[in-house]
Amino acid sequence: MHCPYCQQPVAEDSAQCAGCGLDLGRLDSVLGIPPVIPSGISDMARVLSGSAARQIKRALGQFCGRFPQITVAVVLAEAPEVVPLRTWAWWLFNRGNFSAALDKGFMNRDLLLVIDPVRRQAALTMGYGLEPFVGPRDLSNALTAWAVALEAGEWADYCQQVLVALDDGLRQIIGRMSQAYGVPVPLLTASPPPAEGAAVW
Repeated sequence: MHCPYCQQPVAEDSAQCAGCGLDLGRLDSVLGIPPVIPSGISDMARVLSGSAARQIKRALGQFCGRFPQITVAVVLAEAPEVVPLRTWAWWLFNRGNFSAALDKGFMNRDLLLVIDPVRRQAALTMGYGLEPFVGPRDLSNALTAWAVALEAGEWADYCQQVLVALDDGLRQIIGRMSQAYGVPVPLLTASPPPAEGAAVW
């Protein structure tokens, strides 16, 4: 992984970044008590209309239907100015009770998309279980694929396009791995999307 502050490589079992000294305890002292982050949508900024929220739920349902091993949350909130958005997103991922207690290390295949409507910025954070498959470039491509919608404040369209980009990237990775090893990849097995109108959270 890379440090969410200075972007220097950090070993998985390291409690602190050797480059800048960042650790969760230091962030706790600066950021205070984290909000609880459930899967699905958390519109803390109160910027989504009912139709926009439904559009994001449909996109989440389609993505999780194809990749049921991945738990996804979308958070729309004004991040504190004292840290970069990617640092705050990493802190939320680790402190917001988003991941299940048993989903540790390479069992953690959670994905968090954070959008700051004030900064017009977004960040993606993922569990260690996805890191062997999804690299920083994949995350960057997903975040920038539809940046015009982010800049325009079209939050639902932006969320939908980020998920589409991640979906495409994961399916390409699965295809390459299956071709290389000659067997289906069990960790991220794509499945058909749920029927339209299927219950999502």
